[in-house]
Amino acid sequence: MRRDGLSFLDGVKKGTFTVPGDGVIDFRPVFKLLDDFGYKGWMVVEAEQDPALANPFEYAVKARKYIRETAGI
Repeated sequence: MRRDGLSFLDGVKKGTFTVPGDGVIDFRPVFKLLDDFGYKGWMVVEAEQDPALANPFEYAVKARKYIRETAGI
């Protein structure tokens, strides 16, 4: 975003941000490290999206499903 001169709000409106499972980041190595270290705490997903473009409930469900399937929880 910085390279393109976008503000945070511009990035949100453009759809730059999304939830785990919808973007390009492979979270499997992160989940594996958490498991290797015995992490049993909370996992919080923050999705900065324009609700006119991405229904918040649908994307929360999508993130939850991806995390459960990928992290094995």
